[in-house]
Amino acid sequence: MQLQWEASKYLRDMEYQSNQMILQASATLYPDKILIETIDRVKDGFGISSANMTILPVDTDIEILGSTVRRHLGLTKTGLPIPKDYKQHYSDFLRKAGFKNGKDHHRNALLLHISQKDNEIKIGPTRNGGYTGKERGFLGIKDADIIVNSNIDNTTLGDKIKYGWSKCECNRI
Repeated sequence: MQLQWEASKYLRDMEYQSNQMILQASATLYPDKILIETIDRVKDGFGISSANMTILPVDTDIEILGSTVRRHLGLTKTGLPIPKDYKQHYSDFLRKAGFKNGKDHHRNALLLHISQKDNEIKIGPTRNGGYTGKERGFLGIKDADIIVNSNIDNTTLGDKIKYGWSKCECNRI
């Protein structure tokens, strides 16, 4: 019985460590800017916004876009505690990103969830359901992920990100 418990704990620990090795970022296209953000991971395994962000012009060269996303993936911190005051955490993000409020954050936004694990980068287009309402938030679109080898060059990564935005859906104008 003790052996089963230890094996089970070992498997849970391995799964936790494996989950910790996921690097995450987001790339959001707005009419007037591109927001690239590092997504940190809390101890419970899910991602949260971070203060690490880069704002680029919408006409940014795709090589710069790819290298910026790759840099933000590399900045992912893991094992962080859940913020005690999540509303303040979100307010700090809004201010740093140049948004007045949550509605402004969602307005005309095409957001990609980007993750890297092992030798794979997954670019996940989302459906923007807005800041409020039944379908609120940026929700993944089934079967829309773009999966590439992590060894691709920055120009190809930037090109895949631009393609990913074309697969996003936005109902909040």
